[in-house]
Amino acid sequence: MVNQVLLKTIAECEYPEEFLVARLLGKKGALFRNWEFFISSSDAIETLRNSTFYPYVKKFGVHGIWKFLRNEHLWVYSRMNNRLRADFAAYFAYHEIHTLLVCLRFLSMGKTSERITLELQNSLLHKDIQDILRSDLGFTTMLSELELRFCAYSGHFAGLVTHYEDKGIKGVEGFLRESFFAFVFSQKQPLLLKCFFRSLVDFYNCISVAKKLRWEIETELLTIPGGTVPPERFTRAYFRKDLAPVLRILRLDVPEVAALDLPMLETSLLRHITFKLKTWSYQRTMIADILFYLWEQYRYTRNISMVLHTVLLDDEPVQRSLVA
Repeated sequence: MVNQVLLKTIAECEYPEEFLVARLLGKKGALFRNWEFFISSSDAIETLRNSTFYPYVKKFGVHGIWKFLRNEHLWVYSRMNNRLRADFAAYFAYHEIHTLLVCLRFLSMGKTSERITLELQNSLLHKDIQDILRSDLGFTTMLSELELRFCAYSGHFAGLVTHYEDKGIKGVEGFLRESFFAFVFSQKQPLLLKCFFRSLVDFYNCISVAKKLRWEIETELLTIPGGTVPPERFTRAYFRKDLAPVLRILRLDVPEVAALDLPMLETSLLRHITFKLKTWSYQRTMIADILFYLWEQYRYTRNISMVLHTVLLDDEPVQRSLVA
């Protein structure tokens, strides 16, 4: 169902599943490990020369690293059979929701369809969605078309236009993220994927509370249901202005002073997810191996992007921000 709603249709690959996993393990084993050398290099891009990331940053600059991740997702998805695609559809759709949000942000600022076409290059978003985004419709009309398209499959997306009219593009972003998770949790998922998405919900809820406390935003706290921590725990943390009890529930070893240090908190939460996925990969099941591979590609992309955007900073704070 997630495939039909959000992802494009690609001819089924007939590779044996074991063959795909073996290739992914080989590709993961080729990833570099010396982050300190990469960070301290006087020419970080040149340091990547012998890696799979180099052609993208060489051709497109620092933003090219995210093109690598999109192409990697397309490569993996196109080599899955339909059973694996059904299992991992929500994972790929999670990343494509970000692509959708980036396009909507650009469109709300009046960017042209040519810019959107560039953003959608090698995207796994369903053709119907891409066609709506490339259309010449007014922004509100476009949102209406997207809402009709989504609601044909799930009522979780009803209210998209209303949220835009009430809260602007920020309202759209929050609504689409919450609707996506509600939709995913309503579908049958492999256990490890379900646990992974619950951890992502915890991530977004922690960051949401931390932002409100850090910047003293006096608005209603909106949390996403479905995580390992009940929403009322976040509400209590918000009103008590103390996120530490929630972090203890998650078993996060974060100093109390860092609870409202957003970059440090984000890094700690992502490291926590990485540790979980790495631990699951020791089971050597097909789902665990593929999920950890996909996350490793995201982790490397995120880390490399962060390093390339902070070349003028001292090495130590950059090192602390890596998702290890």
